[in-house]
Amino acid sequence: MSRLHEMTPLQRQFAAEHQNVVFRFLNQKKLPIDDYYDIVIFGYLQAVQEYDENPALSRFQFSTIAWTRMNGCLCSHYTYENRKIRKAPTVNIHSHTQAGRTLDEILPDRRKDLQAQTADRLLAMEVLSCLTETERQMVHLKADGLTCHEIAEIFSTTVHGINGRFRRMRMRLTEMNF
Repeated sequence: MSRLHEMTPLQRQFAAEHQNVVFRFLNQKKLPIDDYYDIVIFGYLQAVQEYDENPALSRFQFSTIAWTRMNGCLCSHYTYENRKIRKAPTVNIHSHTQAGRTLDEILPDRRKDLQAQTADRLLAMEVLSCLTETERQMVHLKADGLTCHEIAEIFSTTVHGINGRFRRMRMRLTEMNF
């Protein structure tokens, strides 16, 4: 998928004339216009540019190209929204479930695991102390559920560079018997 760039006057006119494709798409998918228009419109505008700039696409109907691009944007949105980092469950330790049970009743052994958790935390702190500040930040971001691509963007480097950094960290920690 190519990136959007400034549209030509002809592309703007074409986009305005065929904007009903966006509304048909949203209606067909039974999606509220107010919630999803901003999500799919970028796919639509990308389709306008591709359709205008790539003569090979003229053998297809514009609506087919637009539909595909808008569907791609919608899938990306759903993937983004359903990542673990966005769906983390939260529970109040003092709250009751629908059956009226407390967290201690549901998880009676959770306090027994405290010693194991403490040992794991101490080991993690020891491991992190062997890393540079940048490496610690990368590990924390990865633990928070970010992808290598997202971490690469944060550190202004490539995914290959991030993967190499993690590989070297693992090798160094293996040599130290962690």
